[in-house]
Amino acid sequence: MNKENAFQENNPSQEPGLKAREMAVQVLKEIEEKNAYANLAINKVLNRSSFPGVQRALLTELVYGTIQRLNTLDWVLSLFLSQPLGKFTPWIRSILRLGAYQILYLDRVPDSAAVDESVKLAKKFGHKGVAGLTNAVLRKVSSEKEQLPWPCKENEEEYLSLHYSYPPWIIRRWLSLLGFEDTEALCIAGNAVPPLTVRTNTLRISRQELKQKLLEEGVKARECHYTTEGLHLSLDGKLSGLKSFQEGLFQVQGESSMLVSTLLNPQPGEFILDLCSAPGGKTVHMAMLMQNQGKIMASDLYAQRLRLVNEAAERQGVSIIHTKRLDGRNIPSALKGSFDRALLDVPCSGLGVIRRKGDLKWKRVPEDITSLKLLQAELLKEAYSAIKPGGVLVYSACTLEPEETDQVIADFISEEKSSSPALLSPLLPQELQNAETGEGIVKLWPHKHDLDGFFIAKIRKNGQLPHG
Repeated sequence: MNKENAFQENNPSQEPGLKAREMAVQVLKEIEEKNAYANLAINKVLNRSSFPGVQRALLTELVYGTIQRLNTLDWVLSLFLSQPLGKFTPWIRSILRLGAYQILYLDRVPDSAAVDESVKLAKKFGHKGVAGLTNAVLRKVSSEKEQLPWPCKENEEEYLSLHYSYPPWIIRRWLSLLGFEDTEALCIAGNAVPPLTVRTNTLRISRQELKQKLLEEGVKARECHYTTEGLHLSLDGKLSGLKSFQEGLFQVQGESSMLVSTLLNPQPGEFILDLCSAPGGKTVHMAMLMQNQGKIMASDLYAQRLRLVNEAAERQGVSIIHTKRLDGRNIPSALKGSFDRALLDVPCSGLGVIRRKGDLKWKRVPEDITSLKLLQAELLKEAYSAIKPGGVLVYSACTLEPEETDQVIADFISEEKSSSPALLSPLLPQELQNAETGEGIVKLWPHKHDLDGFFIAKIRKNGQLPHG
C-alpha cells in the first residue's frame, strides 16, 4: 500500500499497538500455513476480538500491506540473512516480514518502534536467539533502506516485479500485452488503497438521502463518479454496526460491479437468469433496476453460497429473487430458451481486483488461466442457451486477461451463428465511452479509470429484441 496512505499510529510503542501487531502475525501465519484468503482471515480475527477503530485499521493495514509486498519484503530480508527465510518458523518469517514492511512502507511508524515491537513478538513466538537475530536484521534494513540494490529499469521484468511486488509471470504477461508504461501504471494502481464503495438500496432510499443519513451516523460519503447509486465511504468502525446497514439501506459493492447490472439493463416484469449469482450483489442490484417487479432466478453450484444471496435479498427487502442450486455447465432443458436476459459473472483469475485482494497474485499460477478459460466457455454456451430469441446476455469477469475475456467471446460468436454483439455505449456514462474497445465489449482498467479491472461483454440472440 502507498506510504502516503499509511496508517498514522500516534503511540506505536503502547500495548494496543503490540496487540494489533501480534494479531497481524497470527493472521499472516494462517494465510501462509492454511492458504487462507487475507480478507477472511482478518474478518475472523476482528469478529472475535474487541478492537477500537484505530487498532482495527492498524491490523488491517499491516496484514494487507505485508501480503501485498511479499516478494519485495522477502528479497530485502534475504540481503541481510545468512540463511534462507524458509529455514525459519512461520512465526518468525511473519514477524520479520511485518517489521520490514513497517520500516520500508509506513512512514509514520518510527523504525525504532517497528524494530522493538518485532523483537517483543520474536521473544514471544520464538526464543532469545531469534529475537536477537530479528533485532539485528531489522536494524540493518532500517539503516540501509536508502541504499538497497534495486534492479535497474533496463531489466524491465525484475525492476517491475521487485519495485511493485508482483510475481514475475504476471509481469511478463502484462509486458507482452501492454508494454512497459501501461504495465508500470497498472502495477502502481494495483498497490493503491481502493475506496470503500456501497450501492444505495434505491427501493428504500435515494442516494442523497442515504448520504445525509450516513453523515448523521458520523460517516463521510461522496458520490461515485460513474454510477448513480454508488457512494464512497470513510469510516473507522464496523460497517455492519451502522443502523443504515442494519436497515438494508445499502450494500457493499464495487463501482465496476455495479456497472455490470446497469449494462445488462433488466426491465420490470422480465424473467432474468443470474447463473453464478453468489454472493448476490449483482443479483440484488438487478432486482432494484427492475423495481422489484418480475423474476430473477439466482443459481449457484453450492447451496451454502445461495444462502448468501437469500440473506442479501431479505436484508434489502427484495422479493423477486428465487434461488436454485444447479451446475451452470448443465442447465435443465426445461429452462432453456426461457429467459429475457441472463447475467454470467464467471469464475476467473481475479487479476483485475488485485488492489482489493493483494494475496490473489501469489495464489494464482499461469495454468489457472488456461483451465478457467475452458470453464468459462462451457458456462457461456449454457447461459446463452437459456435466453429467448431476441434475448441478451452479459458476460463479465473481474480480470482483463485475453484468454478469459476477448478470446472467450470471439470464439463463441464465431461458432454460434445466432449470436451478435450488442452495443453498450448508449448505457455507458459519458466518461467511460472510451472503455468500449469493440462492439459490445467494455474494459475497465484500474490505471485508466480508477476502477476495479473488469471485462464486460453483451451478446444478443437474434430474433425479436427486448429493449436495450
